[in-house]
This record gives sequence, C-alpha cells and structure tokens, in this order.
Amino acid sequence: MLTREQFLLAEMRIVSRLRLQGASDEAIIDRVKSENLFQYPTERMLSNRTGVCLKRLDALVPDEAECTQRGVDRRAAAQAAQTITELIATGTSTQAAQANMYAMMCRYDLIDEFMKVEIGERMAGLDYTFTRVDLDAFFTRFQVEHADAAKWADSTIVRIKSTVMGCLLQVGLLAPRSEDLHPAFLDPDLQDAIEALGDAAAIQAFTGQAM
Repeated sequence: MLTREQFLLAEMRIVSRLRLQGASDEAIIDRVKSENLFQYPTERMLSNRTGVCLKRLDALVPDEAECTQRGVDRRAAAQAAQTITELIATGTSTQAAQANMYAMMCRYDLIDEFMKVEIGERMAGLDYTFTRVDLDAFFTRFQVEHADAAKWADSTIVRIKSTVMGCLLQVGLLAPRSEDLHPAFLDPDLQDAIEALGDAAAIQAFTGQAM
C-alpha cells in the first residue's frame, strides 16, 4: 500500500543489485534482514520493504497478455526490464530515480494514471502548472472511477497524496514549494527500454512529448 512505501530509492538500489547477482527472492530477504542492509529498526520492516522492492521489479515485466496487447516480444520485454533493473542498481542518481519511478508506474495503477493522465497530458498540452487543487481533483476522479479507492479513509488519502507529491520531487518534475512542472530529460537508455516495452505513454509522462 502506497501509504507505507514511499519512493524507497536507496532500498530499490540494494535489492536490484542483489537480484542482478542472481539471488532468489528468499535469499534477498534473508540477506537484507541478517545484515540490516536498510538500517531499519525492526526485522518486520526489513521484510516488508524488501518485498515491496521485489514486487516493483517484477512489475517491470508485462505478462503475456500485456505483451500481446502492446505488440511486443516477451523476451525483448524481459531484456528491457533487465536494463531498467540495472539502471536502478548501478546507474547515476538521476537514472536510478527515473527508473524507480517507472517501476512504481508499472506496479501501481494510481501512480501510472497520475503520471500519464494528470502529468503527461498536462505537459503535452503546454500546461506546466500543478497545484494542490489539481491534486485533489485527480484523487476525486480516481475514487469515482475505482471502487476500491472509493473506500479509502481520509487519512489514507492524505498519506497517498504525500507519497505522490514526493515522487514528483524525487524525479525533478516538481521543485520544492513550487507549482511549476519541469519536464524531465529522460535518460536515453531508460527511454529505449520503455519503448521496447511498448509503453510510449510513460515517456510522455516524464517529458510531455507525445511519442
């Protein structure tokens, strides 16, 4: 649940490195716990956040139905997901942040819709202002259109809004205490990988440029 997860870039980099080394999910969780790689106070938090990171990496690979829908080869999609995992693990801070943001879009419908519809389409229309009122309006629409979201408590919505705004700050789409959107210069390797995944709308979400 986004209320508890946040951006988790440092944790994602650690888990991505371990996965690239060929460790199983169970081995990754065990190592994070035994060595307290996240420097968390409890084992429960370590296990939970490691699981969150692994699920984000898993979400990078579209299933067979999605590959068919997007018109992409399953093996090519898996290689693209591998590239994104490598960018998170060993890329620059900018590459890793952008790749992690894309992983969050793949994992969470709310983040995906927010980025593609609220941010990408806004910038594509040359509207570079994003206010708290706009954020509230997006959440109202999302709750109307998604039955599960309609059940969220007000406190839950507040926490998710904080996470969403934090994500925009982390990837530089929004500056602190600003209402001005800044299109990202998307890393070329990440853009190539996203294109290989047949997800052109995600590129617009970062850059505001229709593909």
